[in-house]
Amino acid sequence: MRLPKLDERLQAAADLFTACDLGADIGADHGRLSCYLLGMNRCKRMIVSDISAPSLEKARQLLALHALADRADICVSDGLDALNQKAGCAALCGMGGRLMADLLLRGKERLQGADLVLSCHTEITLVRRAVTEIGYHLCQERLTRAKGRYYIIMRAETGPCAYTEKELYLGPILMREKPALWQDYLRWRRDVVSHEVGHERQLAWIREELNDEKAADGSEYI
Repeated sequence: MRLPKLDERLQAAADLFTACDLGADIGADHGRLSCYLLGMNRCKRMIVSDISAPSLEKARQLLALHALADRADICVSDGLDALNQKAGCAALCGMGGRLMADLLLRGKERLQGADLVLSCHTEITLVRRAVTEIGYHLCQERLTRAKGRYYIIMRAETGPCAYTEKELYLGPILMREKPALWQDYLRWRRDVVSHEVGHERQLAWIREELNDEKAADGSEYI
C-alpha cells in the first residue's frame, strides 16, 4: 500500500529528519510523519507520542493499516517525557512556539544529544532562543508554503551558538540563503506586523531585508 502523501511542511520535516535506528515523533497527531519515516526505512523504530489519546488512536490505525505498528512505541505522553531511551532524532511539529520552547527547556535532559526537527505555528523566535539555551544550534532552515500558509522547518544539532535578535526573529540561515519564497514571506510578515502595536523594530528588520532583496535583484519593493 502506498504511503500517505505528505504536504510540503511534513515533507520538509521528513527530509530534514536524521536516518537512525530510533526516531521520535513528539506531538505526532495523525501519525503521517511517523508512518512515512518508518515506511521509507529512515528509522528502524519510532517513538510515536502525543498528549491526546484520540489523536494517537488515529496514528495507531494509520500505522496498522501500513503494517508498521510493530515498529512503533505508541504512547500518550507530555512532550519529551516520551523519550525513555536515546533517540537519534526527534521531531516536534504542529504546535505553538511558546509550548514548543517550554517543552525543549523542560525536557532538555531527555534529548541526550538527539538531532531536532522543529516546526511551530507561532512565536518562532521563542523556539530559536530555546534551541540556543539548551546547547543546540540551527544547521538548516526550510521555508515552505502549504494550504496557503507559510511554514518554517528547522533542523538543530548539539553545539553552542549565538544569534542576534534579528536572526532569532527572521532566521539566521534563511537570512543568509534567501530561499525562493523569501521575498513573498517577508512581504506577508510585513503586512502582519504592520498591524501590531509594539513591533516597530521587527518591522524595521523586515524592511531592511526587503531592501536587501531589492538591491540584489533590481526589483521594486512595496
